[in-house]
Amino acid sequence: MVNQYTKTAFFNEVLSHFDVPEEVELRPIQVGLIHQTYILSIDGTDQWVIQGLHPKLSNDEILADFEAVTTHLSDVDYGGPRLVKTKNGELAARHDNQRWRLSTYVPGETFTEVNSPSLAFQGGAGLAHFHRAIGTIQYAFQSSHLGHKTHVHLQRLIDASQKTIYASAWSDIARHAEEIISELSSILLPEELPRQVVHGDPKISNLRFHNDKAIMIDLDTCAYHTRLVDLGDAVRSWCHTPQAPVGERFNISYYQSMISGYLSEGTPFTELERAWLPHAGRTITLELASRFALDYLEDHYFAFDQQRFSSRRAHNLHRIRQMKQLAQEMKEATPQLENWLDEMI
Repeated sequence: MVNQYTKTAFFNEVLSHFDVPEEVELRPIQVGLIHQTYILSIDGTDQWVIQGLHPKLSNDEILADFEAVTTHLSDVDYGGPRLVKTKNGELAARHDNQRWRLSTYVPGETFTEVNSPSLAFQGGAGLAHFHRAIGTIQYAFQSSHLGHKTHVHLQRLIDASQKTIYASAWSDIARHAEEIISELSSILLPEELPRQVVHGDPKISNLRFHNDKAIMIDLDTCAYHTRLVDLGDAVRSWCHTPQAPVGERFNISYYQSMISGYLSEGTPFTELERAWLPHAGRTITLELASRFALDYLEDHYFAFDQQRFSSRRAHNLHRIRQMKQLAQEMKEATPQLENWLDEMI
């Protein structure tokens, strides 16, 4: 890890692949579970973002998709990041068995959690704006990353639970995992839902808030899917207050503000979308719980907070419990959400 506004010989070598000034300054960004992310600035002005990509999210297909998405959004004046190629015209630099991608910096403020109904409203409007902007892209995505293929994540957990190599780890989480499997199996989103290009990971920290607008960043996971996976993931991310007492961790006020913001900028929901909207947050919450459970067994994917937890498994167990509690509170709130949505839509 480099210190703020310092570079090492390693980073000098990485940056040498790109057309950036030698006097560029570098500082690490800690938000995010997957990539290593750093901001590059000149004379105190932020200019670019460079990321050391996770091996599972750095193949040629994902890089090509990222270029297509950022190019399209630039063409429609969306205001998001734009890929910057290497001096040799490559989509990323390869250095020390890792690929490094450079993109333009998006000004604004990043939040790791929603702290007000107004922020939830602004984020919802921003998500709808993104859906409209990306909706006109004419592109066949090349990557086959799992994204929100909920049934696949579910089956992977079921398959892993039956492998003897994970028997000991499975015994640690069997009760939690079996409940996740049972609940998630009952609320898989229908395949008949309308498809469009979605972001795939709209947690609140993947929006930049600036001048009363919200712009989506971290565009690795765009794909064709139902927009309910984005809305469901936003519900999971934005309407969760883990510090609150049990029973109050699903913030209905934030949910209502987020959906109201989305409705202010988005296209109307179809009848089937409206029917599944109250359940989408719980589906995606349990999908993530299943992924944390799988990583508890495999122990290699998600980053973990070494200041708070002794291991990745310890952090994943904490995440599993959090997601289960949130999903339960969402389930209990469903009748209230239904009544409110009947009034709104």
